[in-house]
Amino acid sequence: MTSRRIAIMQPYLFPYLGYFQLAQAVDEFWLLDTVQFIRNGWMNRNALGVAGQRSLFTLPVRRASHDTLIRGMRYDPRVRHVLGKLEKTLLQAYAGRPGVTRAQALLQSLGAYLDRAEEAPDFTAATEHALRATFQSLGIETPVRRASSLNVPEDLRGQARVIAICKEAGATDYVNMAGGRALYDAAEFEAAGLTLWLLSPSLPPYDQGGPPFLPGLSILDPIAHLRQGALRPMLRQGQTVRALAQGVS
Repeated sequence: MTSRRIAIMQPYLFPYLGYFQLAQAVDEFWLLDTVQFIRNGWMNRNALGVAGQRSLFTLPVRRASHDTLIRGMRYDPRVRHVLGKLEKTLLQAYAGRPGVTRAQALLQSLGAYLDRAEEAPDFTAATEHALRATFQSLGIETPVRRASSLNVPEDLRGQARVIAICKEAGATDYVNMAGGRALYDAAEFEAAGLTLWLLSPSLPPYDQGGPPFLPGLSILDPIAHLRQGALRPMLRQGQTVRALAQGVS
């Protein structure tokens, strides 16, 4: 049987390098849009490096009840204005860096999508657009899918939901970030005919134009700072190990 590795992650806006190392390590990347949207989390925010400091940016979403699923969230109508301000910040903070125009192009691509959308753009659709554009810029060919397109019972939670998605998607292997190891039991995956893998992201230092080095910023940071050829090898530096029922090997 041919192996088929998938990852399942919530949709994040211009997330950090490790997110893309995970995408590079699998055959399909599934967006988990069937769980609650986490307010004040990282799905609609991240950070750039501005004058040697972390500078948070947030694309506003509409107010909604706390139990609203990700697939039901929408960006606030002000999002286009905020995105324009973010582009100006990017151009000022990364002026003269080798890849600043590539990073700017990603913001412009999202802006053009928002211009075509309705007044309050669908959060998942717009964020997926930005993710696909970033994949293309990085040379990642992994297809993107949505968990909401599968016939998975909505009352499933946690590990049971992940296993059901894997089975419905025809996966043989599931790859998760190593930071989430405590959430999963490798024996349960094995009982379902699946293999659980854990990826530890690698965030090597790179030229940010001067000290101090700020790890874990938005993918826009390494894209803006580096030439394309220097960034691509970093996508394969995450370490993947198989999770066993009695530990990790």
